[in-house]
Amino acid sequence: MTHEAHSTVESRTMRPTRPLPPLLLVLAACSGGHPKAPEPEPIAQTCATRLPPRAADASASTATAPAPAAASAPAAPAAPAAPFAAPRSTLVVQVEVPLAGIRQALEAKVARRVAEEHDHDIGAAGRLEYTVDRGPFTVRVENATLVVESNLQGHAQACAKGRCYAGCAPEARVTAKVPLHIGADYKLRSSEVRIDVTKGCQVRALGGLLTIDVTPVLRGALAQQSRSVQASIDRELPDFGGEAARLWTELGKTRPLPLGMCVVLGPEEITQGPASGTAELARLRFGLLARPEVRVRCTGAAAVPPALAAKPPPLRDDPALPAAGDVHLAIVLPDDAAARALEGAADVIDFGGRRARIAKASGDVAQGLALELGGEVCGDVAVTASGLAWTDAQSLHLTRAAALPGEAERLASAQLDPSRVAAVVEHAPIALPIAVSALQTTLPELARGMSDDKVTVTATVDGAQPEAAGLRGAELVATALLRGAVTLRAK
Repeated sequence: MTHEAHSTVESRTMRPTRPLPPLLLVLAACSGGHPKAPEPEPIAQTCATRLPPRAADASASTATAPAPAAASAPAAPAAPAAPFAAPRSTLVVQVEVPLAGIRQALEAKVARRVAEEHDHDIGAAGRLEYTVDRGPFTVRVENATLVVESNLQGHAQACAKGRCYAGCAPEARVTAKVPLHIGADYKLRSSEVRIDVTKGCQVRALGGLLTIDVTPVLRGALAQQSRSVQASIDRELPDFGGEAARLWTELGKTRPLPLGMCVVLGPEEITQGPASGTAELARLRFGLLARPEVRVRCTGAAAVPPALAAKPPPLRDDPALPAAGDVHLAIVLPDDAAARALEGAADVIDFGGRRARIAKASGDVAQGLALELGGEVCGDVAVTASGLAWTDAQSLHLTRAAALPGEAERLASAQLDPSRVAAVVEHAPIALPIAVSALQTTLPELARGMSDDKVTVTATVDGAQPEAAGLRGAELVATALLRGAVTLRAK
């Protein structure tokens, strides 16, 4: 989400140990979405019809030397279409910073004494001594600007010949304004400090014959001190630069999940939306532009996150950033997901009086799926599929399935319709480990489990539904559309 001050807060929420208990609950809740399938209808294993050998197999059997293994393989599938890519997501992160913490830091670090002088020449009246001290700070947000104010109380007296004979009590007010806008370098602008004298100061000298207005002296002295006050306030403002760099690195890491899964966020950019606040809170809105994925099998190449720039890109302004964003969560199934779903599928392939079922399956959608049929029809056949679609909130199915080149002819020579095989391949459900319909309630619970002693994390999910699906090489990728936001509130 500082994040995860934005970057500081959110980065502290990325500790991998805290979310595991709620994640286990989430996955346990999601994994039971489908009722147990009924026992498949038995088919007599008569093999009354056997698929004829491929042409390469037949020619190899008459050759004197054995043919290489590749000769008996079916023809390769046609060139695949462009790989499926999920749209870029906008994860909206609302950061709430209680102003009480800022006020306490200012009280502790900014000196009480604002100005003082003990020997200011005022001519025949002698010399002027004065001190100016600040009172308590007040902090509020006004028009997307952090406003810090304090009343100043002065004490001035005129002295001559070793004694002080007249005095007054001037008053002033210091106001510092800091726009709640972080620059492209992830740093706040310097504060603008103004000190106004609200009550002047005059002393009477020479038995009342002479009145000396010391207000200009005090005003000049306070103007000179405004830079010191500004520096003191600026030192206590959060510096997001270092935290942003550290957070960017954390966001690019692969985050392990239970059951061998992982999350890869794939951050690409950070934007800054409108700021607001009250007398008690400063509210900052950020958008994390990313391509988040839940990878069901997180080993080997699947555990490697996308390449990430060494430092975060410049923070970009987005005045139109809404209060909730659209997250296109990609769920990535491994290469063998389709084969595992097809092997032992309950659907019967009815060839018009001759029935079969897929007994074994191997391969993937990129190179082709090898199916071994058993029942009244036996033999192996190779098919491919060029599409993927949602079946329901927890399962997918292949689309545009067809026999590989040469396989349709083998089936037709045995008077078997290849479209019957394709239909069963397309109908077989491919289960997901996460039920999209459950995310609307489980993600807020997960967010609460990420809270710690420094930040409270909450999430709102206004909607969760299947969105799109497709093939990325041999991987099966399904996206769920979530709309909502994450709120990080510093304690």
